[in-house]
Amino acid sequence: MTQASPEITRLFGGPGSGKTTALLDRVETLLEDETLTVDDLLVVSYTRAAAAEVRDRLADRLDVSAQSLKGNVATMHAKAYELLGLSGADVVGEPEMQAFCEDFGLEYEDEYRSARRRTARSTTIGNKIIATSQWLQRTRRSVDAWYEVPFQWDVEEVRLPPEIDPHAMEGNKYTPTWSASDDRVDVPEAIEAWRAYKQEEGLTGFADMLEAVLEQELLPDARVLIIDEFQDITTLQYLVYELWKPHMETILIAGDDDQVVYEWQGADPALLLDAERTEDVILPNSYRLPSRVLEVVNTEIRHIGRRQEKDLKPRKEGGAVEARSNPSMLDVVRDVRTTVGADPDATVMVLFRARYQLFQFLDEFIGEGIPFRMLTEQRMWTDRLTEYVRAVEALAAGETVSGLQTRRLADMLQDSAFGTNERDALFELVETHKEQSTETALSRLEIPVAEIRVIAPFAPAPEAAADMVRKVTSYQRKSVAAYFAGPHAGMDPGRVRVGTIHSAKGREADHVFLATDLTEKVVEQIAATISDDADAFELADGCVPALTDSERRVFFVGMSRARERLVLLEDLISGAPTLPVSVLLHNELRETPVEELVGAVAGDPVSPEA
Repeated sequence: MTQASPEITRLFGGPGSGKTTALLDRVETLLEDETLTVDDLLVVSYTRAAAAEVRDRLADRLDVSAQSLKGNVATMHAKAYELLGLSGADVVGEPEMQAFCEDFGLEYEDEYRSARRRTARSTTIGNKIIATSQWLQRTRRSVDAWYEVPFQWDVEEVRLPPEIDPHAMEGNKYTPTWSASDDRVDVPEAIEAWRAYKQEEGLTGFADMLEAVLEQELLPDARVLIIDEFQDITTLQYLVYELWKPHMETILIAGDDDQVVYEWQGADPALLLDAERTEDVILPNSYRLPSRVLEVVNTEIRHIGRRQEKDLKPRKEGGAVEARSNPSMLDVVRDVRTTVGADPDATVMVLFRARYQLFQFLDEFIGEGIPFRMLTEQRMWTDRLTEYVRAVEALAAGETVSGLQTRRLADMLQDSAFGTNERDALFELVETHKEQSTETALSRLEIPVAEIRVIAPFAPAPEAAADMVRKVTSYQRKSVAAYFAGPHAGMDPGRVRVGTIHSAKGREADHVFLATDLTEKVVEQIAATISDDADAFELADGCVPALTDSERRVFFVGMSRARERLVLLEDLISGAPTLPVSVLLHNELRETPVEELVGAVAGDPVSPEA
């Protein structure tokens, strides 16, 4: 069924306001209409993780399996992938990007080698070219507009537009723009070559998928369209939305223009602010932020000129906001350790602007033996590692071991743990118990320690667990050794989470430690956005003197994760450009001590030792 003017609700939800819950409430209300079924719904979220969360929560409400909703709850790219009938081999990946750059003579850095580096991948010329091509597609600009991307370009490395490039030659109409000896990278030429390479190899990028949906006018089989995190969609995604919109009966777009974290990928908050709608709904309460934290995050975000005011009511009065200037990484580790020890139920989140920065924290933190989760994709205290550790603990205590934990032992123990026995015998033991039990979940299946010991007689005691494990990273091995040497036995790894600000989107913790250090890439983007003259933007003793709206929204997301206490860490990463707390809160450099700055805003000065 098509309808030229569908009913469109725009839902604004600030941090902790229950936006996803409100969205799911709307879905349940819509399904009360007997003519509507779940198959008539399409729920679109920006990231795979967000889509998976909505899918799981909706499945719980409807009492169906999450797998059954995979076609109804997805990212826009996943829906495009389905509509186009693509397979995994059709999609561009890291190997293809690297192969092109090698063929074209461009330096390229993959995501794994760059994880610990101070410089970001997008400061490497090959990565920068590909990112620019994607940005142009997402923002629907032509290749000629490449210089509008929020990057700074090295004039000694690439040819700038002739009107501003000091090496461009001038003369009559027959004078070539570039000398024969000018071997700098021609960015438009490289972008066109990358696009031609994809076409020749039959490869499709994420932006290419959406362009193909537009060109072929492909429509989902749905009557109701719901788009969550609408603030993060790009111009290209918005055009897909415009294509689908007239074919829907009901539309709900939900988001928060203050929480745009993907502007560097082409997201435009104006698309949410200017969206056509039948009605507006603004959620009034934050079920996360206490009053002092809410006052500080409001002070930070209100420097943005054009935004939707939410006027949230706090979860409760109180809370705490603290700041540290130039702390050592060891100081932060001690603070986290003290916080964890003071309250056995407290949750902690430690956030950084870039991945390389969090590795500096991990270098100091792992020795504490505190189990933790990574919000990013790095392998640390994974479920798999936790199950191995719990199995070793159960063996030492003489308790039964779950079927899932026994499988982890079978997979992760060194060969020497089995003596002359075969590793497969332990897998077979799990299968035997499963066949003899009515319990279908391996996590609830109980296997006696004595039976495991028969097959793995040299399974390690806790103090040897790190030496006897295989298929782990060096970080994981060190973490296990420190855990068993420390006082944190049995602690849930989910109590402490470490990640980037972007990876914390949609999450919360009682105590949030937020480093305000930036990266060269971020400073480059700030300079390119704020000043037409890149040389006019100068750091003041390593401090950024101004902040773009884009970066302000990113830090707003990080700050607004705190349920009880927010700790701002200024100038934590040695040698990195830092965002001063005064610029964060007041948009200007001030000499006032950071403790006084946050205390004045929160209404309750707090000493750094508190």
